[in-house]
Order: sequence, then C-alpha cells, then structure tokens
Amino acid sequence: MRLRQILTLFVIPAIVVGLPTKPSEAQTCQLYKFAETPINPPACWAWYAETSQPSDYCGASTFESIASTSPPSATWLDSCTSLRTAQLSSPRDFLLADYATDKFNTLLVSDSCSFQIQPATPPSSDQVYVGGIDVADILESAIAASRKADGSIGVEGSMTCSPGIVRWRMVAI
Repeated sequence: MRLRQILTLFVIPAIVVGLPTKPSEAQTCQLYKFAETPINPPACWAWYAETSQPSDYCGASTFESIASTSPPSATWLDSCTSLRTAQLSSPRDFLLADYATDKFNTLLVSDSCSFQIQPATPPSSDQVYVGGIDVADILESAIAASRKADGSIGVEGSMTCSPGIVRWRMVAI
C-alpha cells in the first residue's frame, strides 16, 4: 500500500504537468522572392516562387485538434479562408532556407490566422520544400475540421516533404 502511494505521488503529477495547455510560441519567418538573398538573414526565412502551377511537394497529412487557453476571435476562420484564397489566387511555392526545429515557424499570416511549420529533424541546414498545393489543401481541410468544432480549435498535423517530416498547424493568433 505504501509503495502504491509513493508511485502515485510521482506518476500523477508528471502526467498533469506534461499535458499541453496551449500551442507553443512560434518565430515569424521573413519571406523573400526567389532568388533574393537577405543581407543580414533573420533567424527564420524562406524563399517563395510565384508560379502558375503550384507544386505538391508533400505527401498525405495527419490532422489533430489543438486546444487553446483563450477562445479565438469569432472571425479567425474567415482569416484562414482569406489566407487560403490568397494562396490560390496568387500561387506560390515555398523553400524554407533557415528555421528552427525545436519550435514552430510562422510561414503565412492573415489577420488572426497563422499557418506554421516545424521541420522535425535537424540539421537546419537542409532546405525544406512546401508546395502551394500543399498549403492550400491543408488549409482547406483544417478550416473544415475547425468549423466542425464551432471554430473553437486549431488544427495540427504532419506530412512528409522534401527532405523529411514536417509538422504544421493552423492556429488563431
């Protein structure tokens, strides 16, 4: 009986402390038109290439809901829809040149919606390709999933892009 009490003291607090309460912070990536190179590169930056035929560099994606400690604005999904519409009307592919692997990197923002990615595996010297079709498809599915929950949740997942696994999320900001 005493051993059980001791184990409970260690195990239960560890579980409670380990539960996520909100999405973690993200750094913002600066976007540069391909092949402009920043003179003093920021911690996170990416090239974008305008294209008439956006690419599909990534494979199938997973989708999971993520809770927030504060409720998102009533119009945040409209901002996400605007982000997707902008991507479809001015198609761009992305090449993440410098980024963090220990936190998310904000790739695109529209008012109160943010699309963020996190390459899962170092080294950060490997450039990561994310196609315009990938972004538009993920936003479409993530918006639909969030609407099913009355817009009260963000959505995250992962996909395989060149050169490896990339986590992504669509969250209210």
